[in-house]
Amino acid sequence: LIQDMIEKLEKEAEADATHKAFCDKELAETNEKKADKTAEIEKLSVQVDKMSARSAQLKEDVAAVQKALAELTASQAEMDKIRAEEKELFTKNEADMEQGLEGVKMALKILREYYA
Repeated sequence: LIQDMIEKLEKEAEADATHKAFCDKELAETNEKKADKTAEIEKLSVQVDKMSARSAQLKEDVAAVQKALAELTASQAEMDKIRAEEKELFTKNEADMEQGLEGVKMALKILREYYA
């Protein structure tokens, strides 16, 4: 009877030892995986931070380019307005200038004939 109890206790101890070894092995693997995942999370967090900083910089660059574009557009509109005013003035005075040019040509012709 005692021998049976001792054998039973030895079997239970062996089963417990096997179970403990299994648990220790699984726990070690789990801790290793956890460490790997933690390292990967840190790595990805650093990448996210870098990308966020880059995104902020690009947003600032876009804002600066949009401001410059708006200034160029305003400048172009002002130049177009001035050009239209100058064209209108030229169109208005073109007939008088043509008439004056014809007068100068005629004067040159008369002077050439006179001094020739």
